[in-house]
Amino acid sequence: MNLEIRIATREDWPLLNQLYADMDGESPLPSDDVERILTEITQVPNYYIYIAFLNQQLVGTFSLLYAPTMMHRGYHKFAVLDAVTVISQMRGEGIGSQMVQAALQFSAEAGCYKVTLSSNLKRTRTHQFYQSLGFEQHGWSFKCLVQPSQQIENYGR
Repeated sequence: MNLEIRIATREDWPLLNQLYADMDGESPLPSDDVERILTEITQVPNYYIYIAFLNQQLVGTFSLLYAPTMMHRGYHKFAVLDAVTVISQMRGEGIGSQMVQAALQFSAEAGCYKVTLSSNLKRTRTHQFYQSLGFEQHGWSFKCLVQPSQQIENYGR
């Protein structure tokens, strides 16, 4: 199985909307929301949404963000892998593995020294999948939900 993987374009946005909805069995977003969200995403430097095709059929997607850092005594870049999704009827066929391998290759070509990702604790099969591809658990992932209206001066009190 040989996937064609490329960066998504505006013409692909309706396909992405269907694919993201399929991920968790939800309804697609209204097209105005898709337009607004993906337009904002395209404004983020070094953030790319990739799509994967098999025989001209969309079968998956993933996103990569390349970020600079000054860690480890110098300039480095790392990648954040996100939104790895395979259409439900094709899961278990090796598509996800090929997409993640491509993401690792793209990240190396971009000069990144590591690729990180986050996965929900409940998705134990997904954790095994990432471990089978060479990822290892490193530390803990934390989150803090905030309201967009919170002001910066409220932090630290």
